[in-house]
Amino acid sequence: MHTVSWEQYVCDLSAVMRALSLRDANGQELGSAGLDAWVERTVDLAHGGGCVFFAGNGASASMASHFSADIAKNVRIRSMVFTDAALITCVGNDLSYEDVFSEPLSWQMRQGDMVVLVSSSGNSPNVVKAAKRARELRGTVVTLSAMSPENTLRSLGDLNIYVPAQSYSHAETSHAAILHHWIDAVQRARSLG
Repeated sequence: MHTVSWEQYVCDLSAVMRALSLRDANGQELGSAGLDAWVERTVDLAHGGGCVFFAGNGASASMASHFSADIAKNVRIRSMVFTDAALITCVGNDLSYEDVFSEPLSWQMRQGDMVVLVSSSGNSPNVVKAAKRARELRGTVVTLSAMSPENTLRSLGDLNIYVPAQSYSHAETSHAAILHHWIDAVQRARSLG
């Protein structure tokens, strides 16, 4: 069995992170200005009393839960995550698993709120449906995806963050680093404002 050395793993991860793409809803590349715009929009949302929603499956659900807690605790922004087992099983059983994020969003999201959707493949039907529902509700949609550059989620957000990772480890590590950077930047901006 061939194993990758730690040094090679870090080098490969660094290359993936340096190659990340940030596009707007029209597919225009924004570069790091996209992250700055995300921070500004989040600060504006906080001043207006808005809410940031988070959703994802598997490890991305863990990230959604983690960063929902971080933005509430560290930045004092209202947040909600759809990882409650009773909610997921209720909606999954009574409607469909595809609706486990979009249906609660339709109950909770107000115009101007934000949803952060994390999917390594970018093709999870429930995450894709949540992006479409949030757009219908006139919320800000931020997507984080990886794997195929043609994944469905990558074209559904106001800000679409894509890392060209082909492994879950690189995709998930990259997404976590991006989310940490965003929350740290929002926290700095709010302390200065």
